[in-house]
Amino acid sequence: MKIIHLSDLHIGQSDNFAKSSRIADWILDHRETHQSKLVIISGDLVDDGQTWQFEQAGEIINRLRENGITVLAAPGNHDYGPNGYRESSTSQQEFCDLISGVKEYPAVFIIEGQAIILLDSMAEEIQNMELWGAQGYLGKVQLQKLDQLLDELSDNPAVENIVLAMHHHPFDYLFYHGLRDEADLKGVIARRRDAPPRVNVLLFGHKHIENRFNDPEENKEELFGIDMIYASGQTVERKSDGNMVLPVIDLEYKTIQRYFID
Repeated sequence: MKIIHLSDLHIGQSDNFAKSSRIADWILDHRETHQSKLVIISGDLVDDGQTWQFEQAGEIINRLRENGITVLAAPGNHDYGPNGYRESSTSQQEFCDLISGVKEYPAVFIIEGQAIILLDSMAEEIQNMELWGAQGYLGKVQLQKLDQLLDELSDNPAVENIVLAMHHHPFDYLFYHGLRDEADLKGVIARRRDAPPRVNVLLFGHKHIENRFNDPEENKEELFGIDMIYASGQTVERKSDGNMVLPVIDLEYKTIQRYFID
């Protein structure tokens, strides 16, 4: 099975709606090339959590869904409030109603033997912080549920891989930007001694920098016992050659194929 990983589309900012539409066109027009029926969006789908932005995003997502592509989306800080640092209960509800359909996290989807888990890395940030911003905060309740869920999935012989997707970057330690409880998350998802991986693939965005965390000098995948740890960057950003990069993840071989969209 292959996954298309998108992140930080920020629809509503600049010409990102047009760029996102172009990405959707490419996905639908090049099915034989990417061979994927699943798109995961790891947050910041829209830029200010406004209704018209969700409507534009929904137009793109519904077009993919109507043409046989499953789209799963985890929320980011920009999906939950203006400018990415101001809370809006309306934005939270509209992300659920118009985009994800998910009312409770962790949310798990079993697709062709692959368990896809979505986390809400804004869950406790907007509930318990007097001043919240670009940080994320999963919270104990969500992490406890995730821990139990991983145990259940590990005992399920029908599950080939566990893919965990969220918005916030668990290796970005900058003040006002990182995941507050990143150490607690790592404690839950790290591989136990002499046991198979608890999580096979970890996907996120937020930092707008594409990176696979398997550098030989600082191999996070080896450190945490996760087959693949990958941040897709900002999908709508054009690189120096003028193209956007669309990553396709092969879950069988744990490889990434990058396609370029003009």
